[in-house]
Amino acid sequence: MTPAGGMRFGNWLYLWLDAHQRTSSGEPTFVLERDDMAPWLEEFPALRSLCVEPALLRFHDRRDDNVRRPNRFGADFTRQSLRAFIGECLAPALRPDETDTLVVNVRRGDYYTADVFREMFGFDQLGYLRAAVRLTGPAERVLVVSDDEAWCRENVDEIVRSVADDVEYMPTDPRANFRAVAGARRIIGMNSTFTYWAAYTAGVLHAAPQIVMPRFHARNVEGGEAVQLDPEWTIIDGYDR
Repeated sequence: MTPAGGMRFGNWLYLWLDAHQRTSSGEPTFVLERDDMAPWLEEFPALRSLCVEPALLRFHDRRDDNVRRPNRFGADFTRQSLRAFIGECLAPALRPDETDTLVVNVRRGDYYTADVFREMFGFDQLGYLRAAVRLTGPAERVLVVSDDEAWCRENVDEIVRSVADDVEYMPTDPRANFRAVAGARRIIGMNSTFTYWAAYTAGVLHAAPQIVMPRFHARNVEGGEAVQLDPEWTIIDGYDR
């Protein structure tokens, strides 16, 4: 089941992954389709096979209300099941970028405009980015992908120009933004399911991607740590305030 609000593409992908691995193990499972999924189902048509339209939901079908979202790496899903899902449902619609471009994905939006979300998810993004670019080192080009281009131009530009002279800012377009981050070989991400999924996908499209993520995810989880992180990524501690 999918709630009326509070979930977007990154969260839906954990549901689709869960449905895919359950179905693959012999337990046919589908995600209840929502109208706002339409652009993503157009972008990734293979996801349609994991959906059921509300009108086709039968009275006797068993329902899972997803009170606990299945997003724990190595607990709710394995590396093998994750790669199988991506290989079948996401990768065929994407093109890997083999250049030395470093893609920096900065999540702003309601994390910082809504008080309740800022208190839960807000952290020292600039301190983290300074530490992250020290780890990635120089790049031929930096592409900044964000839902707040203006904020990034004002606050992030000096940081990313320390590792590349060629810096570009991608206009905000969720589908194009996901393609850009997921196709990259080098990624600096944030505490966002959108970024996690782009990085998971990059790990399928590229043999040995360079992926940097913060340990912190949210203050409403024990220790604040992201349970979604792939242990093979480079993880940065601290900067949680």
